[in-house]
Amino acid sequence: MKDYYDVIVVGGSSSGSYFARNMAKQGFSVLIIEKDAAEKISSGYDIFHMSARERNSFDLPEVKPGDGVYEFEYKESFSYSALGNYPKYGDAPVIGMHRHEYMLMMNAWARKSGAEILYEADFSGLVYTYGRISGVRFRHGGVECVYSCRLVADCSGKSAVVRTALPDDYGIETRPLTEKDVFFVKLRYIKFREPQAKKWMKSQFYLYYKTWLAPCGDDADCILGIGSSLGYDNGDRVYEEFLKNVKIPPFDVVKEELGTTPYHRPLYSFVSDGFIALGDAAWMTKANNGEGCIAQLPLEDIAADLGGKVLKREKYPTRELLWKINKAYYSGPGRDAVLMLAALSRAANHSLETNEWLFKNDTIFADKILCESAVPKPLTAGDILRMAGNLIKGTLTRKVSGREIRFLLSGAVRGIRIYLHYLRYPSKAENFKKWSKKSAKLWKKTGQMSDWSNTDSGR
Repeated sequence: MKDYYDVIVVGGSSSGSYFARNMAKQGFSVLIIEKDAAEKISSGYDIFHMSARERNSFDLPEVKPGDGVYEFEYKESFSYSALGNYPKYGDAPVIGMHRHEYMLMMNAWARKSGAEILYEADFSGLVYTYGRISGVRFRHGGVECVYSCRLVADCSGKSAVVRTALPDDYGIETRPLTEKDVFFVKLRYIKFREPQAKKWMKSQFYLYYKTWLAPCGDDADCILGIGSSLGYDNGDRVYEEFLKNVKIPPFDVVKEELGTTPYHRPLYSFVSDGFIALGDAAWMTKANNGEGCIAQLPLEDIAADLGGKVLKREKYPTRELLWKINKAYYSGPGRDAVLMLAALSRAANHSLETNEWLFKNDTIFADKILCESAVPKPLTAGDILRMAGNLIKGTLTRKVSGREIRFLLSGAVRGIRIYLHYLRYPSKAENFKKWSKKSAKLWKKTGQMSDWSNTDSGR
């Protein structure tokens, strides 16, 4: 194995494999360094879900029954109010897969395109030449290795081991995630005691509790998942509240899995000299459900396309040359993502009665926000304004608390302000400092979901 590559990717899970594959396809020499052994990669959760439409749109490896990766598929999903009423319908087919096995498939997919993978290679630092990144240090087989490259991609997940090791003045945010910036996820694999309960084996989402049920396979019927802010204890309180208000048939818990997922606005900038942050390391997530695997791919497509053009044309990818990646993302999919994240930041902090009214009147909790569709239905600023009108109507007719409506309206208004601000994302790095200062002020006023979490109820 040589010690120089065009691109070194730190992290070999979904984000790293996808980016490495797309860069290798363009003819670049690419090395993935992955801290875990192949038999342990992405083994925290067993089952994960992916819509068939999204799999196809990103040309991800296909799975099929009997391959050891595929587990099941369903074609309908429903989102319900706090008491299980007013279902919202999604018609996007979803595939359930074994996560570890699928990551091995993605590793093989990247290798087939020309990327190399080094397992049990633990990142230990960066190499700089004249103050700019020129390589990485890592330990492998008890030996400290130093490899040179033109571009380092941090795909190391929530730990963001490369980004957080950068100097504070390197032009990109370096702070790690805190407990306020993630969802604490507990998955309970459950098996119903009564045969007639099989009708519950469908995809169901209860946003009021940040709780979902999804088909599972193997030794369980469903996964009952809870995503909570500020710790697993909060999630346990939500679990008890959910079981009290939503009458699901008796079941036994077969096993439990714990994990965290980012729930935070994406980085203001993903690039700097010889560097790019992607996936969880860049705080990428879907605002409506906290899922990150697919949420990260639009940025990666942009990064591979524009970053590849820079590497073909220039000897070294400076921050200024890579800046078009930021601009392209926040002029398209990123702008829509921050709109939804900001608009939903306060959406979970309301009473059960208000939740019922919101679902009944298709306000905030509408199909296009809560459910995946076979044909994408992006949330628009017009949708936010229409929902704001319904909230005002609810206040005037005294169907809901004026205080709660004002709070929800403030979230919608702040979402639109952030959306408009991202429309003015700077075309050049030299204008970024002023833009990011205003961004910080807007996001501070908007807050994030953990700011409004009730640690008594857990929501």
